[in-house]
Order: sequence, then structure tokens, then C-alpha cells
Amino acid sequence: MNFLNFLFPRKCLGCGKKGVYFCPSCKKEIISLDPQVSLRESPLDILISVFPYQGIIRQAILKLKYNFVSDLADELADLTVRLIEQENLDCLSGQTLAPIPLHWYRKNWRGFNQTEILGEKLAQRLKINFCSDLLIRVRPTEPQVKLKEKKRKKNVKGAFKRNPRNQLPSTNYLLFDDVWTTGATMNECARVLKRAGAKKVFGLTLAR
Repeated sequence: MNFLNFLFPRKCLGCGKKGVYFCPSCKKEIISLDPQVSLRESPLDILISVFPYQGIIRQAILKLKYNFVSDLADELADLTVRLIEQENLDCLSGQTLAPIPLHWYRKNWRGFNQTEILGEKLAQRLKINFCSDLLIRVRPTEPQVKLKEKKRKKNVKGAFKRNPRNQLPSTNYLLFDDVWTTGATMNECARVLKRAGAKKVFGLTLAR
């Protein structure tokens, strides 16, 4: 047994049963969404969200965001991909997955970007390209959770740019973030990619 698992054993986020973060019984209680959403007046061509932001999925995302646990990321990635594959989302093939970046100061303070780590796991399982640094967050922003919709848009306006070290490796991109709330951050990143020449930009979030 892994030493960390011995000290901090895995427990189901729903019922507390030891061994896994999502036990078979609690998995059956997880609700999935109709994944594809067409958005009006958005630079995103399609939004794909897998779960509603509630219950043990919400607990898992918060646990990853503020106290990254690698084996939880693996279980959550497996669960997400299994549901994506059930939907036969052909639009994901041939994409390059790019995570929403943290500002370097926040990433250094936190020690990780859970969106980047989880995004890489999803790309591996979906067998699509992954580019961790396609975008750069050029200035720090306030946490979006504290702001209302109009202030969220203003908060992220001009906060991202395409990494000049990277040419656009494909014409289609899949932006990845953990949660879609108002979409301000993902829409701003999609605008940057469209201005840089991306043909299509889709969004993928774990929850909405």
C-alpha cells in the first residue's frame, strides 16, 4: 500500500466508504448533463459540460482546487471520460486540449494548476493532443467566484494572450476548465485564440 494512502486513506466523497473517492453506490447517484450546449453571442463554437456543479462532483472539484490529490484526479478523469465516450462526441476528435492557465504567481503559491493536471489526464484518455502553455495569463486577476457577471467580464478582459513560443499546432482547440459559471474566462480565452487564427474553439468543463 502507498505510504500516503496509509496515512490518508481514500474515502468516498459521498458516503465515507474507504478505498475509493467514488464508490459504486455513490457513482449511481451522480447526475450527468446533456453535454453539448450551443451558446449565443459567444466565441465558443460549442460548450461541453459533463456534470451539474453539485453533490460529490462539487466536493471533488473543490478538493482538487485547494488541496490537489493525484489519485482523486485519476478517478475523476476516468469517470468524466467514461461519460463522454457514452455520448459519442465525435467533435472532440482531432482537437488540441488547452487548459485555462493560472497566473505564474498564483501557480507558484499554490504549487500546481489542477486544471492543467486534470486536462492532461483527460487528453491522454481521450487520445487527443495536449498543449499546457498555449495561452498565458499576463496579469493576475481577482478570483471570479467573488464577482458578479459584469465584473467577471471586466476582470478577465485582456488577461490572456497566446504564448508567442507556440505556433498554433492545429486549427481546432478544446479549452478546458473545471467549472462553467458565467463563461467569462473561457470566452475571453476563446477570443484570443480566434484572433490568433484558430478556426474553431470548443469549451470543455467538468461541471456547469
